[in-house]
Amino acid sequence: MRICYLSHTLNPKTGAGVFTENLVNAVRARWKDSEFCVLTSENHLKPGILSLLVNLPYIRKKFREADIIHALDGYPYGVVAAIANLGISKPFIITAVGSGSIGFLKKTGLKSKLLKWAYKKADKVTAISRYVANEIRNVLPDLPIEVINHGVDADFFKPLGTKETETPYIVTQGEFKRRKGYSEILPIIKRVMEKRSDMKYIIVADIKRNKEYQMELQLLLRTLDIEDKVVVKSDLTREKLRETYQRAALFLSLPKNVEGDVEGFGLSILEAAACGTPAIVGKGSGADDAVSDNRSGFLVDGKDENSVVEKILSILDNKELHSRLSTEARGWAEENTWLAKAQQYLKLYEAV
Repeated sequence: MRICYLSHTLNPKTGAGVFTENLVNAVRARWKDSEFCVLTSENHLKPGILSLLVNLPYIRKKFREADIIHALDGYPYGVVAAIANLGISKPFIITAVGSGSIGFLKKTGLKSKLLKWAYKKADKVTAISRYVANEIRNVLPDLPIEVINHGVDADFFKPLGTKETETPYIVTQGEFKRRKGYSEILPIIKRVMEKRSDMKYIIVADIKRNKEYQMELQLLLRTLDIEDKVVVKSDLTREKLRETYQRAALFLSLPKNVEGDVEGFGLSILEAAACGTPAIVGKGSGADDAVSDNRSGFLVDGKDENSVVEKILSILDNKELHSRLSTEARGWAEENTWLAKAQQYLKLYEAV
């Protein structure tokens, strides 16, 4: 079986890169004789009409050599795949990931029309969360969509023997984007620190990107007077990221929809769970699927600041509850490995 993937990147420090690499490796582990071609925005899928025209002959050549074409996001990769597949007619799958899969659907214009057309042209459409699937169904109610959540490398992301650290901390992993909800998280962290003066907050994000929003957050930190208790970690190795999750008391995520820019899933939430770190997640996005409510953590109303603060403190102040959530978070992650997700995709490949 020869599969041609279209993806944003193979960079392992991005969600798209983690998804692509782990999916390919997991499929290879199940189908040992399979072959792969991965086209990314870093080579033959660079944005722009001119780039598409220049690279179209190469893309079509790779499509002819493939048995299955799998686009990992609706726009632009699903659209490019649908266009390049014209006249070749290879089995074609779109996996709806996040903003690129739903951001244009409710808008007018060419991009919206192309995305809707691509979904209808695909032999199969999957989504990485129920939220993403429902957003597409709201516009294309007759489109069949199968939900296949992201997985986790539970062999790599695993707990330490103990979580005791000199300074306990809450962690959030995610780029400095408004949809991550940092502006809402920081006042909550301030209130938690008023009750737990020993607590710190760690943000894992790329400090080289989204400078304007970072400046807003720096001003908010000064206003809240918690600058000395908030640490930003950037450019972590995979091993350092794992250690950061392992030693954290809690993972906190309050994602929101910002003009169509949404959280498609919550891969970092699942990775933290594999390390035995429970999560509190604001409900109403694709991140809902990354947590098992009252098992690996809690889904909360992210707009209700009092409720979020109370839930955080209930976990931090109750060692028995924290221990149960930590153990069950690991169990939840073990049920959702990339190998398990690959099996779902393999069934899909066999069906097209």
